[in-house]
Amino acid sequence: MNLALLLTWSRVFLTPVFAVVFFQESFWSRVSALLIVILSELTDLFDGIAARRRGEITDFGKILDPLADSVSRLTIFLCMAVEFAVASNTRIAMYLVLTLLWRDSVVSTLRTVCAHRGVIVSARWSGKIKAGVQAVVIFAILILRVYYGMVEEQEPMVVYHLLLGIASAVTVWSLYDYLSGNWALLKPIVFPSKSDHRKE
Repeated sequence: MNLALLLTWSRVFLTPVFAVVFFQESFWSRVSALLIVILSELTDLFDGIAARRRGEITDFGKILDPLADSVSRLTIFLCMAVEFAVASNTRIAMYLVLTLLWRDSVVSTLRTVCAHRGVIVSARWSGKIKAGVQAVVIFAILILRVYYGMVEEQEPMVVYHLLLGIASAVTVWSLYDYLSGNWALLKPIVFPSKSDHRKE
């Protein structure tokens, strides 16, 4: 265990804490949920810095870091989707958030299969853009929840759904960019030829 891994693990452990706090019906629970996400994002920033500066980059860390990101953000978005579905009596938020789950599942599976076969699939800038947009959407929604909890006014469900829609659209685009940008490497794995089957 090193500092970088400790920071990454802390992000994993903060995730269920956020889920519990998020559904507490009080103003301070909304503030706490926002603070937990801020702390989680800071660990995401500093674990990479610590790993590089202290020479603590490990193979396990390379696996754990994206896993922690996925677990953390998918949990946050799923919590939001549940709350918005109940509040607005519509399942639109659930469908939007499911696209994030599908994207991460597809990319994670392809990366695992490629690694197993010794194929290096390059990362895409669209992935960083996707992560940035998701972070902005999360903070925007949590800040709005704090504001409307403070003024005790009806929350703007349309705005919440619009923000989730933006995150969903960018996520779908990042999946397309990942697949199209690496298709020459991925095609033989996704659609193996008969000769590939015989080699296996």
